[in-house]
Amino acid sequence: MDFELSPEQQEIKSRAAEFADREIAPHAAEWDRRARFPAEVFEKLAVEGFMGLCVPEEYGGAGKDFLSYVLLLEEISRADAGVGVTLAVHTSAGTLPILEYGAEEQRARWVPALARGERIGCFALTEPGAGSDAAAIEARAERVDSGYRISGHKQWITNGRAAGAMVLFARAPEGVTAFVVSMDAEGISFGKHAEKMGVLSATTDDVLLDGVFVPEKDVLGGEGRGLRVALGTLDGGRIGIAAQAVGIAEAAFRYAADYANGRTTFGRPIAEHQAIAFKLADMQTKIRAARMLVYEAAWMKDRGERHTEAGARAKLFASQVANEVAYEAVQILGGQGYMKEHPVEKYYRDARVTEIYEGTSEIQRLVISRGIARERTERPGAPGGVADSRPVVG
Repeated sequence: MDFELSPEQQEIKSRAAEFADREIAPHAAEWDRRARFPAEVFEKLAVEGFMGLCVPEEYGGAGKDFLSYVLLLEEISRADAGVGVTLAVHTSAGTLPILEYGAEEQRARWVPALARGERIGCFALTEPGAGSDAAAIEARAERVDSGYRISGHKQWITNGRAAGAMVLFARAPEGVTAFVVSMDAEGISFGKHAEKMGVLSATTDDVLLDGVFVPEKDVLGGEGRGLRVALGTLDGGRIGIAAQAVGIAEAAFRYAADYANGRTTFGRPIAEHQAIAFKLADMQTKIRAARMLVYEAAWMKDRGERHTEAGARAKLFASQVANEVAYEAVQILGGQGYMKEHPVEKYYRDARVTEIYEGTSEIQRLVISRGIARERTERPGAPGGVADSRPVVG
Protein backbone atom coordinates (compact mmCIF):
# COMPACT_ATOMS: atom_id res chain seq x y z
CA MET A 1 0.00 0.00 0.00
CA ASP A 2 1.51 3.30 -1.17
CA PHE A 3 0.51 6.49 0.63
CA GLU A 4 2.93 8.70 -1.29
CA LEU A 5 1.61 11.33 -3.69
CA SER A 6 3.01 11.22 -7.20
CA PRO A 7 5.55 13.91 -8.14
CA GLU A 8 2.87 15.61 -10.24
CA GLN A 9 0.41 15.62 -7.33
CA GLN A 10 3.07 16.94 -4.99
CA GLU A 11 3.82 19.72 -7.45
CA ILE A 12 0.13 20.68 -7.65
CA LYS A 13 -0.18 20.67 -3.87
CA SER A 14 2.90 22.88 -3.58
CA ARG A 15 1.64 25.30 -6.24
CA ALA A 16 -1.76 25.46 -4.58
CA ALA A 17 -0.24 26.14 -1.15
CA GLU A 18 1.98 28.88 -2.53
CA PHE A 19 -0.97 30.49 -4.34
CA ALA A 20 -3.15 30.27 -1.23
CA ASP A 21 -0.50 31.86 0.98
CA ARG A 22 0.22 34.63 -1.53
CA GLU A 23 -3.15 35.53 -3.03
CA ILE A 24 -5.77 34.45 -0.48
CA ALA A 25 -4.61 34.23 3.13
CA PRO A 26 -3.47 37.88 3.47
CA HIS A 27 -6.95 39.10 2.45
CA ALA A 28 -9.23 36.48 4.01
CA ALA A 29 -10.01 38.47 7.17
CA GLU A 30 -10.98 41.56 5.17
CA TRP A 31 -13.21 39.57 2.81
CA ASP A 32 -14.86 37.99 5.84
CA ARG A 33 -15.34 41.31 7.58
CA ARG A 34 -16.94 42.87 4.49
CA ALA A 35 -18.70 39.69 3.31
CA ARG A 36 -17.04 40.40 -0.04
CA PHE A 37 -16.91 38.02 -2.99
CA PRO A 38 -13.33 38.35 -4.34
CA ALA A 39 -13.92 37.99 -8.06
CA GLU A 40 -10.31 38.87 -8.84
CA VAL A 41 -9.05 35.73 -7.11
CA PHE A 42 -10.95 33.49 -9.49
CA GLU A 43 -9.40 35.25 -12.45
CA LYS A 44 -6.00 34.41 -10.95
CA LEU A 45 -7.07 30.82 -10.24
CA ALA A 46 -8.04 30.57 -13.90
CA VAL A 47 -4.60 31.77 -15.01
CA GLU A 48 -3.08 28.99 -12.89
CA GLY A 49 -5.33 26.41 -14.54
CA PHE A 50 -7.08 25.72 -11.23
CA MET A 51 -10.66 26.46 -12.34
CA GLY A 52 -10.70 23.29 -14.42
CA LEU A 53 -7.93 21.28 -12.85
CA CYS A 54 -9.61 17.87 -13.19
CA VAL A 55 -11.34 18.65 -16.51
CA PRO A 56 -9.84 16.86 -19.55
CA GLU A 57 -7.62 18.98 -21.76
CA GLU A 58 -9.88 18.55 -24.79
CA TYR A 59 -12.54 20.53 -22.91
CA GLY A 60 -10.25 23.34 -21.81
CA GLY A 61 -9.08 21.90 -18.50
CA ALA A 62 -5.71 20.89 -17.07
CA GLY A 63 -6.43 17.16 -17.37
CA LYS A 64 -5.37 16.22 -13.83
CA ASP A 65 -6.96 13.56 -11.65
CA PHE A 66 -9.64 14.11 -9.02
CA LEU A 67 -7.18 13.58 -6.17
CA SER A 68 -5.11 16.49 -7.46
CA TYR A 69 -8.26 18.62 -7.38
CA VAL A 70 -8.87 17.53 -3.77
CA LEU A 71 -5.31 18.58 -2.87
CA LEU A 72 -6.02 21.97 -4.44
CA LEU A 73 -9.27 22.41 -2.50
CA GLU A 74 -7.62 21.57 0.80
CA GLU A 75 -4.91 24.19 0.34
CA ILE A 76 -7.29 26.90 -0.93
CA SER A 77 -9.71 26.23 1.94
CA ARG A 78 -6.86 26.39 4.45
CA ALA A 79 -6.43 30.02 3.37
CA ASP A 80 -10.13 30.85 3.08
CA ALA A 81 -13.08 28.46 3.23
CA GLY A 82 -15.28 30.82 1.23
CA VAL A 83 -12.97 30.74 -1.76
CA GLY A 84 -12.69 26.99 -1.26
CA VAL A 85 -16.43 26.34 -1.44
CA THR A 86 -16.81 28.65 -4.44
CA LEU A 87 -14.21 26.62 -6.31
CA ALA A 88 -15.69 23.33 -5.09
CA VAL A 89 -19.21 24.13 -6.27
CA HIS A 90 -17.96 25.57 -9.56
CA THR A 91 -16.03 22.39 -10.34
CA SER A 92 -17.82 19.50 -8.62
CA ALA A 93 -21.39 20.72 -9.08
CA GLY A 94 -21.26 23.25 -11.92
CA THR A 95 -18.84 21.64 -14.37
CA LEU A 96 -18.36 17.92 -13.74
CA PRO A 97 -22.08 17.03 -14.04
CA ILE A 98 -22.03 18.30 -17.62
CA LEU A 99 -18.98 16.15 -18.33
CA GLU A 100 -20.44 13.08 -16.67
CA TYR A 101 -24.06 13.29 -17.80
CA GLY A 102 -24.02 15.56 -20.85
CA ALA A 103 -24.05 14.66 -24.51
CA GLU A 104 -20.90 15.40 -26.46
CA GLU A 105 -22.45 18.51 -27.98
CA GLN A 106 -23.27 19.81 -24.49
CA ARG A 107 -19.77 19.13 -23.22
CA ALA A 108 -18.22 20.94 -26.16
CA ARG A 109 -20.57 23.92 -25.81
CA TRP A 110 -20.60 24.45 -22.04
CA VAL A 111 -17.50 22.96 -20.42
CA PRO A 112 -14.54 24.85 -21.97
CA ALA A 113 -15.70 28.27 -20.74
CA LEU A 114 -16.23 26.83 -17.25
CA ALA A 115 -12.89 25.02 -17.22
CA ARG A 116 -11.04 28.16 -18.30
CA GLY A 117 -12.79 30.23 -15.64
CA GLU A 118 -14.57 32.42 -18.17
CA ARG A 119 -17.79 31.39 -16.45
CA ILE A 120 -18.39 30.26 -12.89
CA GLY A 121 -20.79 27.38 -12.40
CA CYS A 122 -23.52 26.84 -9.82
CA PHE A 123 -25.90 24.03 -8.83
CA ALA A 124 -29.56 24.91 -8.24
CA LEU A 125 -31.30 22.08 -6.40
CA THR A 126 -32.33 23.41 -2.95
CA GLU A 127 -35.64 25.22 -2.51
CA PRO A 128 -37.42 26.74 0.51
CA GLY A 129 -39.37 23.50 0.92
CA ALA A 130 -36.84 21.01 -0.45
CA GLY A 131 -33.42 20.52 1.10
CA SER A 132 -32.39 17.03 2.11
CA ASP A 133 -35.53 15.70 0.38
CA ALA A 134 -34.45 16.47 -3.18
CA ALA A 135 -37.45 14.63 -4.62
CA ALA A 136 -39.74 17.28 -3.11
CA ILE A 137 -38.66 20.13 -5.40
CA GLU A 138 -41.52 22.28 -6.70
CA ALA A 139 -39.89 24.29 -9.50
CA ARG A 140 -41.88 23.48 -12.64
CA ALA A 141 -40.68 22.90 -16.18
CA GLU A 142 -43.62 23.24 -18.58
CA ARG A 143 -43.30 21.68 -22.02
CA VAL A 144 -43.43 24.23 -24.87
CA ASP A 145 -42.37 24.15 -28.50
CA SER A 146 -38.71 23.06 -28.74
CA GLY A 147 -38.08 23.21 -25.01
CA TYR A 148 -39.36 24.10 -21.55
CA ARG A 149 -40.49 27.13 -19.56
CA ILE A 150 -39.22 26.90 -15.99
CA SER A 151 -40.61 28.76 -12.99
CA GLY A 152 -39.68 28.40 -9.35
CA HIS A 153 -37.61 29.57 -6.40
CA LYS A 154 -34.15 28.16 -5.68
CA GLN A 155 -32.65 28.94 -2.28
CA TRP A 156 -29.11 29.27 -0.89
CA ILE A 157 -27.39 28.81 -4.24
CA THR A 158 -23.63 29.06 -3.80
CA ASN A 159 -22.12 31.24 -6.55
CA GLY A 160 -25.60 32.42 -7.57
CA ARG A 161 -24.90 36.05 -8.45
CA ALA A 162 -21.37 35.28 -9.61
CA ALA A 163 -22.26 32.37 -11.86
CA GLY A 164 -22.45 32.32 -15.63
CA ALA A 165 -23.98 28.86 -15.95
CA MET A 166 -26.31 26.83 -13.77
CA VAL A 167 -27.14 23.16 -13.45
CA LEU A 168 -30.83 23.50 -12.63
CA PHE A 169 -33.38 20.96 -11.41
CA ALA A 170 -37.13 21.25 -12.01
CA ARG A 171 -40.17 19.01 -12.17
CA ALA A 172 -41.06 18.32 -15.81
CA PRO A 173 -43.96 16.16 -17.07
CA GLU A 174 -41.53 13.23 -17.23
CA GLY A 175 -40.37 13.80 -13.63
CA VAL A 176 -37.51 15.72 -12.02
CA THR A 177 -35.18 16.80 -14.81
CA ALA A 178 -31.78 18.50 -14.93
CA PHE A 179 -31.02 21.40 -17.26
CA VAL A 180 -27.98 23.54 -18.10
CA VAL A 181 -28.98 27.20 -18.16
CA SER A 182 -27.10 30.41 -18.89
CA MET A 183 -27.45 32.84 -15.99
CA ASP A 184 -28.22 35.69 -18.40
CA ALA A 185 -31.35 33.94 -19.67
CA GLU A 186 -34.50 36.08 -19.63
CA GLY A 187 -36.62 35.43 -16.55
CA ILE A 188 -33.75 34.80 -14.10
CA SER A 189 -33.45 37.21 -11.19
CA PHE A 190 -32.05 37.13 -7.68
CA GLY A 191 -33.90 37.27 -4.42
CA LYS A 192 -32.44 37.30 -0.94
CA HIS A 193 -28.68 37.38 -0.52
CA ALA A 194 -28.04 35.11 2.45
CA GLU A 195 -26.53 36.66 5.58
CA LYS A 196 -24.54 33.74 6.92
CA MET A 197 -22.60 32.72 9.99
CA GLY A 198 -19.44 31.87 8.05
CA VAL A 199 -17.83 31.35 4.61
CA LEU A 200 -18.71 34.99 4.03
CA SER A 201 -16.50 35.47 0.97
CA ALA A 202 -18.72 33.02 -0.92
CA THR A 203 -21.92 34.46 -2.36
CA THR A 204 -25.09 32.55 -1.48
CA ASP A 205 -28.28 33.68 -3.16
CA ASP A 206 -31.89 32.90 -3.91
CA VAL A 207 -32.42 32.42 -7.64
CA LEU A 208 -35.88 33.24 -8.99
CA LEU A 209 -37.12 31.69 -12.22
CA ASP A 210 -40.04 33.28 -14.07
CA GLY A 211 -40.87 31.39 -17.25
CA VAL A 212 -37.20 30.86 -18.16
CA PHE A 213 -37.02 29.23 -21.58
CA VAL A 214 -34.57 26.35 -21.84
CA PRO A 215 -34.19 24.62 -25.21
CA GLU A 216 -34.62 20.88 -25.34
CA LYS A 217 -30.94 20.50 -26.28
CA ASP A 218 -30.00 21.70 -22.77
CA VAL A 219 -31.72 18.88 -20.91
CA LEU A 220 -28.93 17.15 -18.97
CA GLY A 221 -28.94 13.37 -18.64
CA GLY A 222 -32.40 12.82 -20.12
CA GLU A 223 -35.94 13.85 -19.24
CA GLY A 224 -37.10 12.58 -15.89
CA ARG A 225 -33.60 11.53 -14.81
CA GLY A 226 -32.71 14.60 -12.80
CA LEU A 227 -32.46 12.86 -9.44
CA ARG A 228 -29.87 10.51 -10.91
CA VAL A 229 -27.84 13.56 -11.99
CA ALA A 230 -28.32 15.31 -8.63
CA LEU A 231 -27.39 12.35 -6.45
CA GLY A 232 -24.49 11.34 -8.66
CA THR A 233 -23.16 14.89 -8.53
CA LEU A 234 -23.42 14.96 -4.75
CA ASP A 235 -21.37 11.75 -4.52
CA GLY A 236 -18.33 13.61 -5.82
CA GLY A 237 -19.28 16.99 -4.40
CA ARG A 238 -19.16 15.62 -0.88
CA ILE A 239 -15.53 14.66 -1.37
CA GLY A 240 -14.78 18.27 -2.25
CA ILE A 241 -16.54 19.59 0.85
CA ALA A 242 -14.66 17.03 2.93
CA ALA A 243 -11.43 18.43 1.51
CA GLN A 244 -12.61 21.91 2.42
CA ALA A 245 -13.24 20.72 5.98
CA VAL A 246 -9.73 19.27 6.21
CA GLY A 247 -8.33 22.61 5.03
CA ILE A 248 -10.23 24.50 7.73
CA ALA A 249 -9.07 22.03 10.39
CA GLU A 250 -5.46 22.26 9.24
CA ALA A 251 -5.54 26.06 9.40
CA ALA A 252 -7.02 26.02 12.91
CA PHE A 253 -4.50 23.44 14.10
CA ARG A 254 -1.48 25.30 12.72
CA TYR A 255 -2.53 28.57 14.29
CA ALA A 256 -3.31 26.99 17.65
CA ALA A 257 -0.03 25.05 17.70
CA ASP A 258 1.99 28.16 16.89
CA TYR A 259 0.15 30.17 19.54
CA ALA A 260 0.62 27.42 22.15
CA ASN A 261 4.35 27.35 21.55
CA GLY A 262 4.63 31.11 21.88
CA ARG A 263 2.26 31.76 24.77
CA THR A 264 3.84 31.36 28.22
CA THR A 265 2.10 30.65 31.51
CA PHE A 266 3.61 29.56 34.81
CA GLY A 267 7.07 29.93 33.32
CA ARG A 268 6.77 27.75 30.22
CA PRO A 269 4.92 27.61 26.86
CA ILE A 270 1.37 26.40 27.24
CA ALA A 271 2.17 23.71 24.63
CA GLU A 272 4.21 22.02 27.35
CA HIS A 273 1.26 21.82 29.72
CA GLN A 274 -0.37 18.43 29.36
CA ALA A 275 -3.88 19.85 29.03
CA ILE A 276 -2.85 21.74 25.89
CA ALA A 277 -0.34 19.20 24.59
CA PHE A 278 -2.99 16.47 24.56
CA LYS A 279 -5.45 18.73 22.75
CA LEU A 280 -2.87 19.30 20.01
CA ALA A 281 -2.14 15.57 19.79
CA ASP A 282 -5.83 14.75 19.35
CA MET A 283 -6.31 17.54 16.82
CA GLN A 284 -3.44 16.37 14.63
CA THR A 285 -4.53 12.73 14.81
CA LYS A 286 -8.08 13.53 13.78
CA ILE A 287 -6.94 15.68 10.86
CA ARG A 288 -4.65 12.97 9.52
CA ALA A 289 -7.44 10.39 9.78
CA ALA A 290 -9.89 12.69 8.01
CA ARG A 291 -7.38 13.41 5.27
CA MET A 292 -6.93 9.69 4.60
CA LEU A 293 -10.69 9.20 4.25
CA VAL A 294 -10.83 12.09 1.78
CA TYR A 295 -7.90 10.78 -0.25
CA GLU A 296 -9.38 7.27 -0.28
CA ALA A 297 -12.70 8.57 -1.64
CA ALA A 298 -10.93 10.63 -4.33
CA TRP A 299 -8.74 7.65 -5.26
CA MET A 300 -11.84 5.47 -5.64
CA LYS A 301 -13.49 8.07 -7.88
CA ASP A 302 -10.36 8.27 -10.02
CA ARG A 303 -10.45 4.48 -10.44
CA GLY A 304 -14.05 4.57 -11.56
CA GLU A 305 -15.20 2.67 -8.46
CA ARG A 306 -18.44 3.27 -6.64
CA HIS A 307 -17.67 6.03 -4.15
CA THR A 308 -21.09 6.96 -2.76
CA GLU A 309 -20.41 5.64 0.73
CA ALA A 310 -16.72 6.61 0.63
CA GLY A 311 -17.63 10.22 -0.09
CA ALA A 312 -20.25 10.16 2.65
CA ARG A 313 -17.76 8.73 5.16
CA ALA A 314 -15.18 11.35 4.21
CA LYS A 315 -17.63 14.22 4.53
CA LEU A 316 -19.19 12.94 7.74
CA PHE A 317 -15.86 12.52 9.53
CA ALA A 318 -13.95 15.46 8.05
CA SER A 319 -16.76 17.90 8.82
CA GLN A 320 -16.93 16.67 12.41
CA VAL A 321 -13.17 17.02 12.70
CA ALA A 322 -13.25 20.57 11.31
CA ASN A 323 -15.77 21.56 13.97
CA GLU A 324 -13.93 19.79 16.79
CA VAL A 325 -10.51 21.15 15.85
CA ALA A 326 -11.80 24.69 15.39
CA TYR A 327 -13.52 24.48 18.78
CA GLU A 328 -10.32 23.32 20.45
CA ALA A 329 -8.30 26.01 18.67
CA VAL A 330 -10.54 28.67 20.18
CA GLN A 331 -10.22 26.95 23.56
CA ILE A 332 -6.41 26.87 23.37
CA LEU A 333 -6.33 30.62 22.72
CA GLY A 334 -8.84 31.22 25.49
CA GLY A 335 -10.21 34.74 25.52
CA GLN A 336 -7.94 35.66 22.61
CA GLY A 337 -9.60 32.97 20.51
CA TYR A 338 -12.96 34.66 20.90
CA MET A 339 -11.61 37.89 19.41
CA LYS A 340 -11.50 38.78 15.74
CA GLU A 341 -7.82 39.71 15.95
CA HIS A 342 -7.17 35.98 15.68
CA PRO A 343 -8.46 33.85 12.78
CA VAL A 344 -9.58 30.91 14.90
CA GLU A 345 -12.97 32.52 15.54
CA LYS A 346 -13.41 32.65 11.75
CA TYR A 347 -12.39 29.00 11.38
CA TYR A 348 -14.96 28.16 14.05
CA ARG A 349 -17.71 29.95 12.12
CA ASP A 350 -16.60 28.56 8.75
CA ALA A 351 -16.43 24.98 9.99
CA ARG A 352 -20.04 24.83 11.12
CA VAL A 353 -21.59 24.71 7.66
CA THR A 354 -19.48 21.74 6.55
CA GLU A 355 -21.84 19.52 8.53
CA ILE A 356 -24.83 21.01 6.71
CA TYR A 357 -24.31 21.63 2.99
CA GLU A 358 -23.88 18.93 0.35
CA GLY A 359 -25.99 16.81 2.69
CA THR A 360 -26.16 17.11 6.47
CA SER A 361 -24.25 14.72 8.72
CA GLU A 362 -27.55 12.95 9.31
CA ILE A 363 -27.92 12.35 5.57
CA GLN A 364 -24.35 11.03 5.39
CA ARG A 365 -25.17 8.50 8.11
CA LEU A 366 -28.25 7.48 6.13
CA VAL A 367 -26.15 6.96 2.98
CA ILE A 368 -23.51 4.98 4.88
CA SER A 369 -26.03 2.83 6.75
CA ARG A 370 -27.82 1.95 3.52
CA GLY A 371 -24.48 0.93 2.06
CA ILE A 372 -23.85 -1.33 5.05
CA ALA A 373 -27.25 -2.96 4.54
CA ARG A 374 -26.55 -3.51 0.85
CA GLU A 375 -23.10 -4.99 1.58
CA ARG A 376 -24.70 -7.38 4.04
CA THR A 377 -26.75 -8.75 1.16
CA GLU A 378 -23.98 -8.67 -1.45
CA ARG A 379 -21.14 -9.95 0.76
CA PRO A 380 -22.54 -12.74 2.93
CA GLY A 381 -20.27 -14.77 5.16
CA ALA A 382 -18.75 -12.03 7.30
CA PRO A 383 -18.63 -12.89 11.02
CA GLY A 384 -22.13 -12.89 12.43
CA GLY A 385 -23.54 -12.25 8.96
CA VAL A 386 -22.64 -8.54 9.18
CA ALA A 387 -20.66 -6.67 6.56
CA ASP A 388 -17.19 -5.79 7.83
CA SER A 389 -15.48 -2.41 7.74
CA ARG A 390 -12.69 -3.21 5.31
CA PRO A 391 -12.61 -1.24 2.05
CA VAL A 392 -13.59 -3.10 -1.07
CA VAL A 393 -10.57 -3.04 -3.39
CA GLY A 394 -10.70 -4.24 -6.96
